[in-house]
Amino acid sequence: MRKKTNAVKTFNLLNDYFIRYLFTDKGSSEAILLDFINSIMINANMKTFRSVEILTPSPKAGSRLNLKKNRNLKETIVDVKCITQNGSVVIIEIQLQGNSRFPERILYYWAANYSKLLKHGERYDELTPVISVNLLNFNLDKSKNIHSCYMLYEMNNKKLLTDHLQIHIIELKKFKKNILTKDLNCWLKMFTSKNLEASMSEIVKEKTIMEEVQKKYNNFVKSKLMMMEYEKKEAYLYGNQIMLDEERRLGREEGIKRGREEGREEGREEGEKNKAISIAKSLKKSGLDAKFISENTGLSIKEIEKL
Repeated sequence: MRKKTNAVKTFNLLNDYFIRYLFTDKGSSEAILLDFINSIMINANMKTFRSVEILTPSPKAGSRLNLKKNRNLKETIVDVKCITQNGSVVIIEIQLQGNSRFPERILYYWAANYSKLLKHGERYDELTPVISVNLLNFNLDKSKNIHSCYMLYEMNNKKLLTDHLQIHIIELKKFKKNILTKDLNCWLKMFTSKNLEASMSEIVKEKTIMEEVQKKYNNFVKSKLMMMEYEKKEAYLYGNQIMLDEERRLGREEGIKRGREEGREEGREEGEKNKAISIAKSLKKSGLDAKFISENTGLSIKEIEKL
């Protein structure tokens, strides 16, 4: 019993299985999602929305995330999509990792969603704004900005070209309490909480909608099937992080050792094999099962068992 309590205390609120359950469960998540979006709009001094329609299907108890299919999408944690009462589309992504080229990725996803708004033969005046909300669990730059909003402006007179492009970036690592508007401050306090159960009572007092968030959290952690999928995703993320760290280390070492010989096919294949073995050893040492290691390194289970 004690072990279960500790697991809940260290609950990862950025786990995509939980986030999708929180924001995309039709019939119970609309008010929660609307409040979260409006908290961002208020902090950016923009108009809020009256209602949202959820477009992303919610994971159900016992449903599984296809981790293998998304193996190469290492930085994507969640994609929540909804449409507001005035036709604006809002996409929400939570990202664990990224680099200086990450803004291009955000713009690409915005463009992909904007381009889908019109069907063949429809007029451009039927296009509506696409609002991209990105919660980053890393620092995009060295500025102190927690919440940044980007739009299309003319450089000299700052005239807005169109409100159809709106990109919000929230850097969670920079968050400090009580320096944003009350609503967004409350949400980020929850997302960055080290111990949700201990801090939730205080958060609920600040914002009544958090009572609904707390109910959904309690339902989630009580569900064995949902927690099973949650743990699988946590293991995947943990293993993936080990692989990324190991790939970076091996890449540095291989670059120093091989230099210009990297282009040789034979050396490349040998290097890839050695890299897979090294990563598999790290994953095995961390206690992950052979099947998971095999799926993520390409080594056979027999090869892994011999390590």
